Amino acid sequence: MTQPQAVAGEATQETKRGPGRPRHADTEDRAYRAVLDLFGQRGWAGVSLDAVASHAGIGKSSIYLRWKDKHALLLDAVRHLEAGHVNPDPGLGIRDYLVAHARGRAELMLGPHGPMIANVVSAAVANPTEFAEIRDESISQEVLALVARVERAIADGELPPSTSTSQVVDPIEGTVYFHFLMARAGAPREELAAGLEQYVTGLVDLVLRGLGG
Repeated sequence: MTQPQAVAGEATQETKRGPGRPRHADTEDRAYRAVLDLFGQRGWAGVSLDAVASHAGIGKSSIYLRWKDKHALLLDAVRHLEAGHVNPDPGLGIRDYLVAHARGRAELMLGPHGPMIANVVSAAVANPTEFAEIRDESISQEVLALVARVERAIADGELPPSTSTSQVVDPIEGTVYFHFLMARAGAPREELAAGLEQYVTGLVDLVLRGLGG
């Protein structure tokens, strides 16, 4: 009974303030940042709606009114993050497209959301049913775009007709992910970031040479 009373009190205060920007108009953005931070730092066991509210500095009632559980909140946060992602221009030649894709993935892995992505991968392996939708939102969208571009490159003759998409996608995605894991294991992120362009360009060229493309 305590929670509905708190919500009603907040609603009354909102009504008294009248028009204009409501208090905590950025509640969702703050909650998204908080759940991504906590999941990256603590893993799934360390995430709760109460912890998100505390980390974000917002009222618990604001969290519970919007999301039924932590899974729903993390899914929304990942969708919000992905909405801001722009895939490489599909009109680029296949080499330039692959370099742009690898660059974007490496920058994501080395950035503030890298630990969250790593934990999504490990959680999806341990709990495939629970994390299937979150995994698809956080990982699969960019990969699907990559697969589509590779398929077109094969059809258009940019890559040998015997090429399979996995021969291109697997080494790029897997190697970039390992590149990030090296950072988590102790390699200086600054050093990895400084050599990023050379790294992803060399990776793509190696993959294409192996295909004869």
